[in-house]
Amino acid sequence: MKSIRVEQLKYKYPGSDHFVLDDISFAVEKGEFIGIAGENGAGKTTLCYALSGLVPHFFKGGYGGNVFIGDMEVYTHAMSELTARVGLVFENPFSQMTGAKFTVYDEIAFGLENLGVPRGEMHRRIQECMKQLKIEELGDVNPFSLSGGQLQRVAIASVMAMKPDILILDEPTSQLDPQGAEEVFQVVEQLSAQGVTIIMAEQKIEKLAAYSDRIFLMNQGKLIHKGTPAEIFSRDDLDVYGIAPPVYTSAARSLKFRQDPTANLPVVLEEMPTSGLEKFSLPTRHVEVVDVKTAEIVVSDLCFGYEKDAEIIKGIDLELSGKPLAIIGQNGAGKTTFVKLLKALLKPHKGKITVVGVKTTDTTAAKLAAAIGLIFQNPNDQIFKSKVIDEVMFGPLNIGQSPETAEANALKMLDRVGLASKKYENPYDLSLAERKLIAVASILAMDTKVIIFDEPTIGQDAKGKVKLAAIINELYAQGKLVVCILHDMDFVAETFERTVILGDGRVLFHGETRAAFGQEELLRDAGLEQPHITQLAHRMGYPGILLRKSELH
Repeated sequence: MKSIRVEQLKYKYPGSDHFVLDDISFAVEKGEFIGIAGENGAGKTTLCYALSGLVPHFFKGGYGGNVFIGDMEVYTHAMSELTARVGLVFENPFSQMTGAKFTVYDEIAFGLENLGVPRGEMHRRIQECMKQLKIEELGDVNPFSLSGGQLQRVAIASVMAMKPDILILDEPTSQLDPQGAEEVFQVVEQLSAQGVTIIMAEQKIEKLAAYSDRIFLMNQGKLIHKGTPAEIFSRDDLDVYGIAPPVYTSAARSLKFRQDPTANLPVVLEEMPTSGLEKFSLPTRHVEVVDVKTAEIVVSDLCFGYEKDAEIIKGIDLELSGKPLAIIGQNGAGKTTFVKLLKALLKPHKGKITVVGVKTTDTTAAKLAAAIGLIFQNPNDQIFKSKVIDEVMFGPLNIGQSPETAEANALKMLDRVGLASKKYENPYDLSLAERKLIAVASILAMDTKVIIFDEPTIGQDAKGKVKLAAIINELYAQGKLVVCILHDMDFVAETFERTVILGDGRVLFHGETRAAFGQEELLRDAGLEQPHITQLAHRMGYPGILLRKSELH
């Protein structure tokens, strides 16, 4: 018997004439690891909902076809029956927390309590999952005091502990540092080897290629193709579906590895040759150097902790100005706390921060709002209006823009992020990636001198990342200081010339991005990794640091 069987599945949300799932059919064997790839809006999340039973039991609307979990038809079985067999990890870990539990241990226990698992067995499962996901030390911590990445591990543990036959994960590593993402994929692979069926929607294409047995390529609600990672990612038309192939596949195509046009290309690092770039040299780039004067932030001997004797920020000294700056570091390194201090949302215990000439201890976040904008990691913490246009206008109006100017700026920025057509929709009817772009537009519309992005690439597909990179470069050209917290090393390498590495509340490195990614041991100790193209160049014998795919051309 198949673990999952889907027959001609169709679905549209209430009030919509558009099928987000359109005539989808497939079968999955027990223990298979299925990766779902597709651009934002392809239907990946809705398919996850349909396989878990949230569609049609929670999300109503137009539903047709059949979904079987083993011998259980989803439509005719209650959620209470389905949850004993199927576990779903949400795209946004903040949405998975119950809000009723005050420790990580109790949060993980919640689902087990609802299943009636005996106390001794419950404790054993919780300890096992916390160990697998390396969160043992967080057992007594309040979930809502954790970083986004730490919370993502808790969300995964809470579902794993229920021991479902089928584990569905929607963007489970979007807020994790590179080391954490690799660890989660390894844990999930182990579950697959133990017979748990895995369905994972993910934008980390290199990870899907390395760990999935099969890839389902989705576009506009349809299942375009099913096949091995090599079959899917060797397609020449992936850009039509908004998908960027793995870096290794793209490089193999650039280096003309494929003589037979029908042959598959390499999709993982280990399939690439171990030589060929020994004599390679970076192409000379004739770029006109334009030194744009931007706003300035000066940080001196900065110390801060949420509790008196537990410092999170430990003596940071930085001068921020000029070209866009990436801040990288593992989950819990203090990155989000640091930018909250820059925004004056928190006050330092020691040291000082000067933003455009103003000490943050002498002002408030409200008074600084016209000078510095912060786009939160979780857009749900930022969005509260019932219409997109009202949300984006709120900030400009709050800092004194006239209604006419605020509306004009809001419409301009919604157009810039590609959401002008959704200006009258409720933000919470949109996807996480779209809500993230709404938060971006709402800060850009305020026209501040400093813009801080906290994990802007969360949930973004290849097109979304290109759009964000263009926005960052435009802001710099306009004389604005841009600071970005990021876990996407490829995006950092492609977009930023300056990088700060934070670790344990301290600055471990501040300088050129190419030099940062040459610090292999430092990166490893900080829970990070080199960009995929850098790893490839090293494997093929290049002695320097390659940062961008375009440098191979």
